[in-house]
This record gives sequence, C-alpha cells and structure tokens, in this order.
Amino acid sequence: MDPSSDYHFLNQILGRRVKITLVCGIFQGVLQHVDPTKIIVLKKVKNLETGRSVPGVKMFFGHEIVNEAEDVTYTVVNQFQQKFGSAMLHIKKQSVLSVAAEGVNLCRHGKLCWLQVATSSRIYLFDIFVLGSRAFNNGLQMVLEDRKILKVIHDCRWLSDCLSHQYGIVLSNVFDTQVADVLQFSMETGGFLPHCISTLQESLIRHLKMSPKCVSFLDDKQKMVQENPEIWFMRPLPPSLLKVLALETTYLLPLRLLLLDEMMSDLTALVDAYLNTYREGSGDLLGGTEPSCMELPEELRQLMDFQRLRRERAMKDYETNAEGLLVRPQLICPKQKPVEEEGKQKNTRGFVPFEGAMLPKPQQAQEDLCLQKQETKYDGKPLRTKHQHPPSTKEAETGDSSTKIPSCFGRQGSKDVKGTRKEQTVTVKQTQSSMSLQEKIELLLMGGQEDENVENKMSVSFSSAGN
Repeated sequence: MDPSSDYHFLNQILGRRVKITLVCGIFQGVLQHVDPTKIIVLKKVKNLETGRSVPGVKMFFGHEIVNEAEDVTYTVVNQFQQKFGSAMLHIKKQSVLSVAAEGVNLCRHGKLCWLQVATSSRIYLFDIFVLGSRAFNNGLQMVLEDRKILKVIHDCRWLSDCLSHQYGIVLSNVFDTQVADVLQFSMETGGFLPHCISTLQESLIRHLKMSPKCVSFLDDKQKMVQENPEIWFMRPLPPSLLKVLALETTYLLPLRLLLLDEMMSDLTALVDAYLNTYREGSGDLLGGTEPSCMELPEELRQLMDFQRLRRERAMKDYETNAEGLLVRPQLICPKQKPVEEEGKQKNTRGFVPFEGAMLPKPQQAQEDLCLQKQETKYDGKPLRTKHQHPPSTKEAETGDSSTKIPSCFGRQGSKDVKGTRKEQTVTVKQTQSSMSLQEKIELLLMGGQEDENVENKMSVSFSSAGN
C-alpha cells in the first residue's frame, strides 16, 4: 500500500479487526488509531503465530509493516433454522444498509445467486440460489421495500430489474453511489457531466483514496467470472470469493459518507460565510438592520461565483467529446495491447501505443503540463487538476469492462500531418531511385529501428505520465 493512501483508507475502517504482517510475526487486533506518519495502534492484539494475546494496546510503525489488510468477518446464511432468523432481527433494526448482489446474467432474464447485506457491524451473505424465494417472503422483501431503511447500492439498475420481474419486489429508498458520483462531478465542474459512469473500483479509489492494490480483489473477481461465467452456481463457494462478496458490500457504507461530505461542501462553505457575516464586522450598523429582510444576501450569491470558476477550470482541465461531455481521466491504466501489424499502424495517424489517453490540445499543451499535479481551491472548494488523455477512433478495449471509455477525436493538425507525410514520401522515393539494392536494404533496416525506438520512447513517456 502507498502510505499516503493508507491513512485515508485505514481511517475509514476504525474499529474493524485488521491483520498486520511484520518481519517478526503476524498480529491481529481492532484498529484504534492511525497516524498520518503511518503509525497504527491496535487493541485486543493477538500474535497469530504463537496464539498469545497481548495486554493493552500495541503500536506498529510503518517501516516495520510488510502488509496490512482488513480481516473481514461475515456470516453465510444458507438455511432458515439457525442463521436466517437472527440475521433478519439484526437487519430490521438498522436505518442504513449496504446491499450488493451477484448472479449469472443478473437481470429479469438471469439468475440471482447471492444477496449481500452489510450493516455497520455485521455482513450477511444470503445464498439465494439455495434459499430460493422463501428468503424474500420471510423478511428480505419487507426490508428492501421499507422506505424507512436506506439501502446503499452501486448501480441498482440490474438488481432492481431482477427483483421486480422475478420476485415482485419494488426496491425503494436507495442511495446509489454511482449516481452520487456523477452528481458530485457535476458540482465540482460547475454543471458539466462526465462522459462515462464510474465502476465501484474507480469510486473507491477516487473518493475513499484507496490504492489500486487495495481494490484489486474486484479485478480478481472479474477475471474469475470471465473464465467461468457460472462460477456463482458453485457450492460450496471458495472462501476467497466469499471474502470478495463481503468486501464489496462493506465498503459501500464509508463510500456513501464520503460522497455526502463532498456534495455538502458548498453548503458548508455558505454556512461558514453566514456565521462570519455579522460577528467579524462592525456592530454600528446592526441596530438598524431588520432581521425580517428577505433579500438574497451577498454571502449566498457567491454560489454563482463558485459555479463560474469551476466551469472555467473544467474547460481547461478536461477534453470534451462530440456530445459536449467532459472526458474523465482513467484511474486504472489498462494493459498495453501488443503492437499491431505495420500496415495498420501506418493508417493510424497521430496515435501512440498507450491506450485510453487523450493528447492535450496544441494551444493548451504547455499550460496543461504545468497544471497536471497541482491542486487549487475556489472559495474553499477543492478542485483537482486532471490528466489529459490521447484521442482514439475506437473505444479503448481491455479485458475488464470497467476500464472501457468512449474516445474523442483529435481533429486539429490532421491536415498538417497529411502534408508532412506526403512530402516525406516523395523525398524518400526520389532518394531511393538513385540508390543501389544493398543501400536500399540498409536504409529500410535503419528506418525500422528508428521507428521502433520512437514508438518505445512515446509509450514510456505517456505511461509514466498516466501513473
């Protein structure tokens, strides 16, 4: 893990049981405190190698830690006699839940296999494939339709369709983190919309500041599903997959809180201005001020300034596609494709081997390079400078569907490129006509090596810029 991202991530799981791997041993305990310098304090500590408990609290320093991971505790509910009743009693007492689901072709035409429900203290994995519709008739339907219980879900469309058409359940009172992510982006950019939605993996990295390594379990799940689309029918399900089901559900609760904080930042800034309106100014005029005056005060009119400044900044930080949507930077870089045939590359003008990246506009190139790693604020609202991405004529395709992003066309400079190539072609042909066969072969070999070196340099340059 990266120490800078660990601090934000570990603070979200305070009170949870974690496992710390040191050079001298493996310890387990409840996370009590995390310091920005990556000092971790655990209570109820147990040495897993010796089995002995450590009294009091124990402090672990960052340089000693080899790895740290949340120790997820979950309950698999696959029978009604013992586990189902106690699980429903606990769930019905909650006001906020996180819900996720897995299945084969999850929609009205597919099969729901697992329904995961997490509270602030417990995680339940309901085996719908085994329990059947009785699981919903015995309490789950009441919870899913209860308007007093908030359900946190990432992209509720597929589950909603499945529950409605197969079980007659109308999912209600949902906080969708995918929708909230788009709304937060619109607020950050002064009203613009992104060109694509975010996967759960991208949302955890962007908002919870989790490192890609922390959310790699979602990549592993996707790969296993691609290799065996019917893996969710397997019984018993491997513990590694059960842990994935638990993790993707439990992270939804802190993700919701972070998104709420980001979306409420404007309200916080305006209230702060309200608090300081009178108390930090002169009191001479307060005696003649009428409290009943309903004219919109200057402190609230600055919201228009927030939006204007964000729009101006967004136009500089992002490329715009043909639909007028802002092209979001790709958080998780896809693997590079193998170099295609020489003929295909010659027909692809102005492109580099790095996928999914868009080149900055010529007139903004110098400015964007200087702004890539800066972070500025407008009236207390943080706005992050985004990396630019190169154009492509196709949708960037990778093994993970979550990394597909629509492309934008770089139209500037195409005529100049055509003219330059034509001039180069004519010059080469004139030169080759007066050369011997051996000299032509040597020239071709040298040209191929130079092209390969240029492509390698460009690939490395853009890969490093994207990291």
